[in-house]
Amino acid sequence: MTTPAKTSGLRQMVGHASIYAAGNIMRQLVGFLMLPIYTRYLTPADYGVIGLMTFAISLIEPLFGARLGMAIPKYYADAEAQCKKALVVSTALLTTGSVSVLTTLVLIYCRQPAAESLFGSAEYATIVGLFAVLITTQALEYDTLIFIRLQQRPWLFVGVNLVKLIVQLSLNIWLVVFKQLGVYGIAISAMSSSVFFAVILICYTFYHVGFHFDKIVAQKMIIFCWPLWLAGLVGLYIGSSNRYFLKIFSSLGDIGLFELAVKFSAIISMLIWEPFQQYWQIERFRNHKEENAKEIFQNVFYAVSNILAIVSLGVIIFSGPVIDIMASADFYKASYAVPFLTAGTFFSCLSTYFNFSFFVTENTKWMSRINYLVAIVITFFYFIFIPLWGFVGAALAVAIAQAVQFVVVYRLSSRFYDMEISLKSLGHILLIAGVACGCTSALLLAEFDFWGDVFTRTVVYALAVIFIIYPIWLNPSTRAVIHDIALILRRKRSY
Repeated sequence: MTTPAKTSGLRQMVGHASIYAAGNIMRQLVGFLMLPIYTRYLTPADYGVIGLMTFAISLIEPLFGARLGMAIPKYYADAEAQCKKALVVSTALLTTGSVSVLTTLVLIYCRQPAAESLFGSAEYATIVGLFAVLITTQALEYDTLIFIRLQQRPWLFVGVNLVKLIVQLSLNIWLVVFKQLGVYGIAISAMSSSVFFAVILICYTFYHVGFHFDKIVAQKMIIFCWPLWLAGLVGLYIGSSNRYFLKIFSSLGDIGLFELAVKFSAIISMLIWEPFQQYWQIERFRNHKEENAKEIFQNVFYAVSNILAIVSLGVIIFSGPVIDIMASADFYKASYAVPFLTAGTFFSCLSTYFNFSFFVTENTKWMSRINYLVAIVITFFYFIFIPLWGFVGAALAVAIAQAVQFVVVYRLSSRFYDMEISLKSLGHILLIAGVACGCTSALLLAEFDFWGDVFTRTVVYALAVIFIIYPIWLNPSTRAVIHDIALILRRKRSY
């Protein structure tokens, strides 16, 4: 039976994880909440410029921004004295800040050739210069928010993210809607809000840790992080290189349509997977030591895969009407890519679940090897599908590559730590989802009006959900997992 102390600790952990998850969601909400404005005041090509520029900055940041955020928690925990902990944070900020500033200045100076290389024209050189500032400010924001988490101040973490959300939304609306600056308004808003909050957070952090630098600590953190930077680049290539391939083989307009579709597929990650991971990434190591560990892993997998499937299917079925409501006609075709991108996100989440086998047995090198394989697979399909079907082809390539990654991770992970998870339930889910999508497409050939369309989709979705969740209630262990999760959440709300 669980002791009061253990229950209290678990409740605190889940509570903090939920608060941090809410903060992380707020950091990502701007792009989604602004979609009705972006899709009415920007063209698909304008939206494509933002997507391509975001990809370019993300590519530069890991290696040329010296981001040490992944090392801060480790060396902070290793340091015993409080002054040593403060030294770790201060050293990380000074290292990241100095390297990032240098990279930013170089990119601003070279903004015209950079724009020509990225867009084929110097027309967007100013955009490149504005986004270059984010290399410094976003890295410093990230590191200082890690410090707030290390202080165990979840409400401050949420407060900062909430205020930034409000500020950035306000700036976007003012600059895009009222000033009608278009893509330049978005760039100015992103830069201004990031600079403002980076300065505030840096002042807060240095106030608490002081202004110190240790060369040896900096070297240790860089040595720790550089393999992760390389692995991150491969992951970034898998997830974002489609924008550049679309620029080569298609158009900026297709990048804009693809970018809109990505926002919808990201819903399941933002609302379901990331909050779950905030809790599970710690709890899974504890469960691994239990006598019934494999049973726990199996039941959690069945529960979370069903939840992911239900939400994913909802995104696929209802994305069309939602896009029709909130976007201009130029963006309607974006819904064609949503099913493939959502399927890719679904498989990516499940792959992450099985990655635990590599972590717990210290075989993380296999994760990099698998990423290299997936990078080759996705590149192959980009070359085939993008010239044929543009942004829809890119989405199809993502879905296939992520499915391949899931199969490979599932098979290889069992060699190191076999959770003995059967994929029969997953096959059942995929079959139902496929039938539901097929029925929706077939019924819509009748060309209903808008509300008839929504009603048809709702009926199909409701029936699919019933067929998906029915097996859950036939499994007492899975029901118990869901009951425990609900119990923890109810307790959390009462405190």
